[in-house]
Amino acid sequence: MAAPDIVLVTETEYRKGEDVFSAAVGVQVEPVAEEEPVLAAAIRARRCRAVIVGVYPYRNELYEALAEAAGGGPALIARFGVGHDGIDKRQAVARGVWVTNTPGVLDQSVAEHTLWLMGALARHLPSSDAALRAGTFRGAAGIELGGKLLGIVGCGRVGRRVAAIAHFGPGMRVLAAGRRSAERLEQDLRVPRSEIAAQWGLDGYTTDADRVFREADVVSIHLPALPETRNYVNARRLGQMRPAAMLINTARGSIVDEGALFDALAANRIAGAALDVYQQEPYVPADPAKDLRRLANVVLTPHISSNTQEANHRMADASLTNVLEFLAGRYDALAVVPTNNSVLVSRRGVTGLDSQASRE
Repeated sequence: MAAPDIVLVTETEYRKGEDVFSAAVGVQVEPVAEEEPVLAAAIRARRCRAVIVGVYPYRNELYEALAEAAGGGPALIARFGVGHDGIDKRQAVARGVWVTNTPGVLDQSVAEHTLWLMGALARHLPSSDAALRAGTFRGAAGIELGGKLLGIVGCGRVGRRVAAIAHFGPGMRVLAAGRRSAERLEQDLRVPRSEIAAQWGLDGYTTDADRVFREADVVSIHLPALPETRNYVNARRLGQMRPAAMLINTARGSIVDEGALFDALAANRIAGAALDVYQQEPYVPADPAKDLRRLANVVLTPHISSNTQEANHRMADASLTNVLEFLAGRYDALAVVPTNNSVLVSRRGVTGLDSQASRE
């Protein structure tokens, strides 16, 4: 009887989904450190051709090690999560390494955290909590979210879920901006425009993101990390926001120019910002003179929007499913990341692997 395939899972992700990974059938799942040299060495030592990883950035050794371990066959990097900007897709494709993710499993947890950040900003919760702990029983007047205009930039799964919670919960009005035309959105979702608006609580939809920055009381970012979205929220767009407006980012840190945001907040050109993601994680300011942690009108959390027990279980299950399907040779069942896999397709004789649409 052949020994089971070994699947390595980076330590943090293994602990988040240990109940799923420890019960895996047909494979031997083992935790491993996330640092690239350690992970690459473990892959070579264990002859492992499928790994599950988190957000840690991988630049070269991981792809080389997987290609060696696969011995000319296919290998797999399965993301424990949705974002995949830490994976170098060009190197993966060049070395015959598939890359998958887990779309749809963290929508609710990220959307909820987005609303918690809005509420924390609106009611000055961090400063009120700190004041009470310091012995001062008073706080600043906040604002109600009900009736305010929420601007969603990026009308993908998470953006639409945030819209629905904000509209049907606190009663916010919602203006969403996406890259797709309203007609294309209707076609992609296979739902009439009127039903999209009713289902997700949208009061308006536009392809003009600048309109959202100009009009919204709260701007919430839900874009993927792409070359064209790097520093998308820049000084120009921040300058379009009203002085009473607030910015939320639970998408990817590369989307917000943190220096420009610091300047806008320090000068009170916008009322506040709440971030769960950063250009460098753990957070280190690119400019030490512009450390967001020094500002009172900022709420900061350490990339925890998807870190719930429920979402972790779903991510573990989905990432392990990708691995099992891969090892069984069922490539059509993989949740392949939105990238050009023509090299892999030609090598394996497999088609239909670019069908997963990218998130906005």
